[in-house]
Amino acid sequence: MIVLHRLTNPHHPLYMNPDLIQTIEANPDTVVALENASKFVVAESPEQIVALIREWKASVIASASEAPATVVRLHPSRG
Repeated sequence: MIVLHRLTNPHHPLYMNPDLIQTIEANPDTVVALENASKFVVAESPEQIVALIREWKASVIASASEAPATVVRLHPSRG
């Protein structure tokens, strides 16, 4: 999740799943539109949001590469 701040309530963080972001526009306020048609006006600039998304995705990849490999069994062993 990335942390953004609504213009109407800047002291309370808005945790957003960046995979659900469809568009980010500056009109001049930054409007984040999600895939479900929800829209949020936030204090961060589009460039700041893109940087947050890059950092988040990089952290996901880094933590996945550090995690030990696990074996997932689709069917329990018989015997």
